Amino acid sequence: MSTSTAIVSHSPVLPLLIALLTACLTLLSRRSLKLTISLSLLGTCAYIASVVSLLFSVQHGPLIYQFSAWPAPYGISFVADSFALLLLCITAIVTAGVLLYSITTIDESKQKFSYHSLLHFMLFGATGALLTGDLFNLFVWFEVTLMTSYVLVTFYSTSKQTKAGMTYVILNLIGGAFMLISIGGIYATTGTLNLADLSHRLSQPDIYNISMPSVILFSMILFVVFALKSGLVPLHFWVPLVYQAAPSPISALLSGVVKKVGLYAMIRIFFTVFPSGDSTLLGELSVLTIFGISLFILSTTSIIFGGISALSQDNIDNLLAYSSISQMGFIMLPLSLAALFPSIRQMALIATIILTLNHSLAKASLFLASGCIKNAIGSAKLSDLGGLSRHSPILSISVFVSIFSLVGIPPIFGFFGKLHLLILPLNTEPIQTMYSSLFILILLVGTVLSFLYAIHLWNTGFWGEISSTVSDSTIPVQNQYVLLFFTLVLISLGVGFDSISPLIESASRSAIDSSGYIEAVLYHR
Repeated sequence: MSTSTAIVSHSPVLPLLIALLTACLTLLSRRSLKLTISLSLLGTCAYIASVVSLLFSVQHGPLIYQFSAWPAPYGISFVADSFALLLLCITAIVTAGVLLYSITTIDESKQKFSYHSLLHFMLFGATGALLTGDLFNLFVWFEVTLMTSYVLVTFYSTSKQTKAGMTYVILNLIGGAFMLISIGGIYATTGTLNLADLSHRLSQPDIYNISMPSVILFSMILFVVFALKSGLVPLHFWVPLVYQAAPSPISALLSGVVKKVGLYAMIRIFFTVFPSGDSTLLGELSVLTIFGISLFILSTTSIIFGGISALSQDNIDNLLAYSSISQMGFIMLPLSLAALFPSIRQMALIATIILTLNHSLAKASLFLASGCIKNAIGSAKLSDLGGLSRHSPILSISVFVSIFSLVGIPPIFGFFGKLHLLILPLNTEPIQTMYSSLFILILLVGTVLSFLYAIHLWNTGFWGEISSTVSDSTIPVQNQYVLLFFTLVLISLGVGFDSISPLIESASRSAIDSSGYIEAVLYHR
């Protein structure tokens, strides 16, 4: 019997309703830019307040809402637990920062017509994806999120954006088709799509006459789809193209929010839904064994390839895009250990969650800083920059803190993610010493590469004499304050890590608590 106790409530849908209402109101108020911006800011504040209040209310058990009072597994379930809500909190923070930045940088006519409504529709889709309790609706919410991101990537309709947008659309349509095929196969094999009911049935495959080879096949198709959406090598090729072409606030959202939805789905399905028995390399060939080995290979490749590629970039957005590929490898790497070694599963999830939160904040800040540079100087080439540290101290401090938080320099927040990564292999079974040594080697090589491209970015663009292009530029004070906000959050989370660690530990427990998830959804209606 799980210690989790479900609380039947309407509150899990509150953030979803706020995002939808804000999107509709900003669309209807487009005659007045001031009214549109005011409604957008008010809606974002209300969204943050609702998510934060929910996060603290689920520490004693998840909140469940059954649409139209249809009981699970027959109706549509919304499940708000610590894991989903912690990611929603970081989503809300990133969205708020992007919104404040956008007010002074996005063309006023575009803001007045559609920008704010699209921003909140994207938030609406991401919220639904993080809260949904069944597999088919996960697909639906993915598509809602991606449809708005298609439009935002091509927001100014330049040739570069159109090319990037078409690539993004085609790849995600292919990914969506395979996701739908996989969902149909899982339903045909198991007879359910409700995540809690699916977990219950997979724990007793003989009773429900489930063919596990079929489940493994369809789950691996899902894994490939989520790897594509997360931008892991070799499914990464859309990332540099899209991140360089999209407006900087949209790149910040894609990196800080949309990618994390794919990560969440991967964790929720493979660690909450699928059986969590012993799946070490010497054990039975299970879903988690195949998942762990596959993810280890993809994560390692992403870390090395992304880090090396970032070193050779002269364009800030390209450097950040390849850095994002490498950092997603770091985020996914502990999940491979979590799949292969049940004894360290929660510890590995803690490392992944810390790295995820850090990446969302740091990379959003860096893409917004890139936007400030491009708007003020007219170039994103590092070779055109120089001396920014003296010309724009606030911008420079923000970039310094964000890029070195990704590296893992203390006392910034990212340090604790790398620290948890480093201690993971020390807790694996002795028989896996070689595997642990390989893990540490990859971690050290990846960290060195991260440090080198961080130094490359800093020395080329921010150090040295002030270039002529930089000396004639002016970066809006309002945008520098947004960057300062992200900087203070990263430093505060690092210095005050002990204060937030209980929330992170609670999130990691809820992500792997299959029995608690089943009990909450199926038996507390």
